[in-house]
Amino acid sequence: MKLVLLSGAGLSAGSGIPTYQERTMSGEFKRFFSASEAQALQILQSHKHIFDGATPNNAHHECKKIEEFCRAADIEFQHFTLNVDSLIEKENGTTTHIYGCVNDPVTVVNSRFSEASIIDDLIWSQDDILVILGVSDNGYPIGILEANVLQAGGQVINYNIEHNSNLFCEQIIGSVTDTLKSIEVTSKLPLVFKELDLGTYKVDTYSIKINGLNYVMYFSPSIHFYNEMDLLEDIQTFIGHQLTHSSFEVKFDYEPNIEGGVDTQFKAPVGPPLSLLNLNVLGLTLCSLINIHKNQYGGEFYTASAAHSRLVRFYNKLAKQYCNTLKYGHWLEINLNEEMYYVIKTH
Repeated sequence: MKLVLLSGAGLSAGSGIPTYQERTMSGEFKRFFSASEAQALQILQSHKHIFDGATPNNAHHECKKIEEFCRAADIEFQHFTLNVDSLIEKENGTTTHIYGCVNDPVTVVNSRFSEASIIDDLIWSQDDILVILGVSDNGYPIGILEANVLQAGGQVINYNIEHNSNLFCEQIIGSVTDTLKSIEVTSKLPLVFKELDLGTYKVDTYSIKINGLNYVMYFSPSIHFYNEMDLLEDIQTFIGHQLTHSSFEVKFDYEPNIEGGVDTQFKAPVGPPLSLLNLNVLGLTLCSLINIHKNQYGGEFYTASAAHSRLVRFYNKLAKQYCNTLKYGHWLEINLNEEMYYVIKTH
């Protein structure tokens, strides 16, 4: 399973980088391709200030978040870009520049007449996803690439400012800067949850890695989980809905804690605490997995309870940051027995 991004001029347009169409209208663009290597390098250097002064936009940030989720969930990730700017690198993301990068101008000059064979040679499978970001047919023959992915049974999503009538895949129309949402992309991944049999009920699990530490996320049937705690009726009364077999309790724990049984449940890992960046990745990963689970299992309600008071602040941040993005009807905070509980209802 792999998730591949192919980005073009539309990704960086929001940062003030000229689009492919704008560049082709420039006389210097034409001279760049007809000039000698030395002259082409001089032309590129005269425009380098445009690239150096540009800053990443929201779409570059979302690309980085997609990459972070894939790393955490052990999903193969690749980002190929037709752009020569270094905005993905400025966002601390990774990418393969098909036509070189202005950070090394010689690579751009040497790639003037290159073909994008590196992405043409990719082998696709039915679990793969290709996300096309701001690429026009003039910039790259994406119809051929789309056909390769769809023929293998994979998924293709095309983000662009206008509809492409030559494509058969899902299309998100609008500025990539405004429309790209990492959690909507990662939710398309056909992840396989492992089933844990607890005797009276079964739990869906998925393992993730954050900053070298292994965690496990659990989805337990809420009606069984809260029955054992005598809280089911209280929660149902508060939210005004009856929890069903389509309701799941969400938990995550440090993997070594599981081996220690009840005595080590939810114990903080030994060593330095997770940084703010690590916590952001963890939050993104947890919320993405909730959305993926919802898509696969048809979850109607997801409940969660903070096992320790120190987790309440973290849960509150997740509730505030991802409530609208996850497209849930509401995220309720419930104080029962001096602990914090959360209930989210899907659309």
